[in-house]
Amino acid sequence: MPDEPNGREPISWRIRRWAAPFALALSVAASIGAVQLFADGDTASALSHDGRRMPRFTLAAGRMGGTSSEGGPTPWFQVSTIQQDKVKPVDSVPPPSSAGSAQAILAGPHGTFAVSSLQEKACESRLYRFGLTGDGHVKEIEPLSEDVIPARADGLAISPDGDRIAYATTPCTNTAEPRATVTVMDIGSGHRRTWTTAAPSVVGEIVWARDDHTLGYTLSDVRPATGRPGAPYKRDVGNVTVHALDTAKAGTDLRAGRVLFRQPAGPGAVTSAVMNPDGRTGYGTMKAPSSIMLFSFTAGKPMKVTKTIRVKPNTLMVMDVVTRDGPRYACLDGLDAFGRVVEGGFMNSSGGSGCTVAYAY
Repeated sequence: MPDEPNGREPISWRIRRWAAPFALALSVAASIGAVQLFADGDTASALSHDGRRMPRFTLAAGRMGGTSSEGGPTPWFQVSTIQQDKVKPVDSVPPPSSAGSAQAILAGPHGTFAVSSLQEKACESRLYRFGLTGDGHVKEIEPLSEDVIPARADGLAISPDGDRIAYATTPCTNTAEPRATVTVMDIGSGHRRTWTTAAPSVVGEIVWARDDHTLGYTLSDVRPATGRPGAPYKRDVGNVTVHALDTAKAGTDLRAGRVLFRQPAGPGAVTSAVMNPDGRTGYGTMKAPSSIMLFSFTAGKPMKVTKTIRVKPNTLMVMDVVTRDGPRYACLDGLDAFGRVVEGGFMNSSGGSGCTVAYAY
């Protein structure tokens, strides 16, 4: 289990082995990045066999939700409960009249959830929020803003106080040059502020610090592929850097955020790197040909490898990470918020959202 620099153990790693190609397992990873939330009228939750608290409800967006309990069309999203290892639908939610298909669903503070939707033909996204009743029914769905987002939006992250939501955007066309872009919206006023970069790049692992104004994220360069004969992609992703951006300061450059971690030289590919709630430390994973390394980092210091796991060819190890600092209210869906990064390579087509499932405890 990886240690934080001060000796505490804030992170629990649960490891699952999948005898499947990496790209296939991306859909598996989308279902395990749970954040905790208490629904209205919370009661004691059941415990699993290993002592973990089991969610009272699961909320699945888009295709992850399946069909409605009445056998009708696919719902916008669906709420279910788990009873004796069986999933029982509780509420099937149709889309609001202005909404497109649900892309991501995220648990937030104060008993709220956020949903992003996309009208793909018009390339317009909208953000909504809602709550849950004590029996798992959806209440008070409303848009976070009357203005549409003229792009695909994903990588959602809600500040711990619930006042701001951050998200990445990208054009709907796969031919556009990738440019990392992050927007922070004040939920009360609808005011938005955007940071971006000039060079080809991707952004991911967007998450707030507990101070409610520092935003952490990975920023990675996208460049022509080198030395990868037969690779399914034509561009490499490298120079992975974790930044901590003070969103209260002036400026629009994503690279202006304080550097907490920079990918070291070597053959390993960084697959995740996440800022901790303190805004100065974090943890991540790096994949080498025959191993996966877990590491921690602190601003101004070299990364520290905390565990090395040997793997066999064609075996994927999916890490389920649970911090002990409380819920993060963030998708935390990899180096690219749109799922286009696979083992150090950039794929033009989106791999889908990393948070199509949320949980209420």
